[in-house]
Amino acid sequence: MADYATLIITSEFIESYGAREFSYAERQRFRRALQMLDSNERHPSLRIHQLQGDQAGVWSASASDELRVTFERLPDGKKRLLICSRHYQ
Repeated sequence: MADYATLIITSEFIESYGAREFSYAERQRFRRALQMLDSNERHPSLRIHQLQGDQAGVWSASASDELRVTFERLPDGKKRLLICSRHYQ
């Protein structure tokens, strides 16, 4: 994974990225989404929103219509990446 100014990549995130059956094209979508999340989190294609219920405090960014990245916002303006997944898994 590349170095990012505002993203903290956790071992759980790396495990979710590598353990699932994501295609090369899907991994490319994740990488593009991470670059945007790092440089311009207001990009409309990310469709960032806060989750609710038992995941309150966690945010979601879209990598595609079916792929997402979840993260937590930290007080210093950084984002701790939690997992990458298919929507609603």
